[in-house]
Amino acid sequence: MTLHAPETLSPELFEPAVADADAREALCRPSLTFWQDAWQKLRKNRVATASMIAIICCALLAAVGPALVPYSYSATDASCIDMPPDRNHWFGTDSLGRDLWARTWMGARASLLIGFAAALINSCIGVVIGGLAGYVGGKTDMILMRIIDVLYAIPYMIVAILLMVVLKPGMQSIVLAMVIIGWIKSARLVRGQVLALKNQEYVLAARKLGASDFRIVFRHMIPNTLGLIITDLTMAVPYAIFTEAFLSYIGLGIQPPQSSWGLLARYGAQNFRVAPFQLFIPAVVISITMLSLNLFGDGLRDALDPKLR
Repeated sequence: MTLHAPETLSPELFEPAVADADAREALCRPSLTFWQDAWQKLRKNRVATASMIAIICCALLAAVGPALVPYSYSATDASCIDMPPDRNHWFGTDSLGRDLWARTWMGARASLLIGFAAALINSCIGVVIGGLAGYVGGKTDMILMRIIDVLYAIPYMIVAILLMVVLKPGMQSIVLAMVIIGWIKSARLVRGQVLALKNQEYVLAARKLGASDFRIVFRHMIPNTLGLIITDLTMAVPYAIFTEAFLSYIGLGIQPPQSSWGLLARYGAQNFRVAPFQLFIPAVVISITMLSLNLFGDGLRDALDPKLR
């Protein structure tokens, strides 16, 4: 087998690359902040965008929905009991002749307000306790985590039911029942994230420069866990809404003549054989809202996760 030497290439075939300093320094993509980048990524997620639109529509209907019909959510009318949906009563009427469209969106105000308020308070308490336990460490961390372990072993729903039996039914009592031990999950998530960040270089640099512990935790570490906190908040809202609906369904939540989705489902179940739409309407609204919040939370988690960029 005869080997042939490679042909010598002529230098004229090559052209030296010109080193352009301006071209090397030019940005290949627009400069974006963390939140701008997260928003662009969220908009590309069609499922999360559709879920966000559904949540906004539900909130708008809760705000202006009862005013779109000339009926009060608490006014009874014996002449139109258990009427199916028509052009006058868009969602029909209940067993007392009350307009279900007005009652559904009046109940949305209570359910959404309780859900967001309970989730927000739980997140705030969890951030403070979790951040303190993770940053201080030592005996403080051990004591707080043992308390959390004991509370975590107690079923959340049983605590809420017992508190609602003792307290006077109402929105404030429901929020308080959800907050008693509802902050545990947020505290454990924030503690784990703070433990992972407390030995990072920027934290050590801030400590060497004389920054106080309060400033280090709330100006350097908590903002870096903000994506996790916001994601946990969006996932906690549907669970809080479901808890309120369950408590109202068993008679321990919102009391008549007020309205909530759980209360509507309770009356609809009692009258299911006569007017099944009275149960289907609040059930569908609850399902769509909870599904939209969960899907939006998933999309927000992906948008805020820097590992996915």
